[in-house]
Amino acid sequence: MSRILKFGILGPGKIANRFASAFQYVPEAKVHAVASRDAVKAKEFADAFGVERQYDSYEDLVEDPTVDVVYIATPHPFHFEQAMLCLKYRKAVLCEKPLAMNFRQASEMVAASQRSNTFLMEGMWSRFFPAIHKTLELIQSGAIGEIKFLNADFGFASPLNLEGRVYNLVLGGGAQLDVGVYPLFFALLVLGRPDAVKSFSQLATTGADATTSALFNYGSGAIAHIASSIVTDSVKDAHVMGTLGRITIQTPWHKSQLVSLRLNSGEVTEFSFPHSGNGFEFQIQEVVRCLAEKGIESNLMPHRLSLLMAEVSDEIRRQGGVVYAVD
Repeated sequence: MSRILKFGILGPGKIANRFASAFQYVPEAKVHAVASRDAVKAKEFADAFGVERQYDSYEDLVEDPTVDVVYIATPHPFHFEQAMLCLKYRKAVLCEKPLAMNFRQASEMVAASQRSNTFLMEGMWSRFFPAIHKTLELIQSGAIGEIKFLNADFGFASPLNLEGRVYNLVLGGGAQLDVGVYPLFFALLVLGRPDAVKSFSQLATTGADATTSALFNYGSGAIAHIASSIVTDSVKDAHVMGTLGRITIQTPWHKSQLVSLRLNSGEVTEFSFPHSGNGFEFQIQEVVRCLAEKGIESNLMPHRLSLLMAEVSDEIRRQGGVVYAVD
């Protein structure tokens, strides 16, 4: 029997709790250590999930030789520094989305991964859902013909707290980096690099984008429309439309269990993917697979896709007037 892969978690917040809950569906891995600047939070998390080791220093966890891979679950302004620390010690990294605040940071992280021959993957959990796999399979099979239009959105109505993470630029606030990363990922996964980008943002008084919308134009004849918001609860579905029909990933598309294929003839086929976990298990399983194969990146969520996402995100923010200190 192969050895259990031991995860360490930096930042025991809401997302880390959901992540840790999924390990019950991945017997090949476990949460072995947790670190927080707040020792009380680290202990509470460790007690809740039966975690063996707890630290009040991120550095101490990274230096722990018994930890195989580190999951960075802190807010995105801290991803760069913490990922670079892990890579310095040749510790495999699964970093929550977005990988970094901008393309420059993402490029340095990928370079460090390649230089140290150490695994690095952006935690874009949606990529590993069966619904996404099925969507790509249908597209590649030619089921909907030539793609002409893609539409995806992600918006939620956040309580107005100008000092909180969602609105505060110091904490990486704004719709594009917080939830816009989802439709951005989907458009680039399906259609690749756009030939032209046109973006609009409505800004909050803090300078963070409250709502952002972007159009991507492709020489192939396809157009993509993506939208994100922190002030309105959007439909959260995704559509890929082609010359022969359309694919719909049912709401909420970023973690959907249902995909429908509707042909121009009117014929409809539905594909259902029920699962017992919260969906993070698919991402964890991918990390287990990659590390078992001694890879430094996932072929499903490769470095080049994360770099493309960061590059296009920078352009969307530039056009929308969203600027962070690290830019």
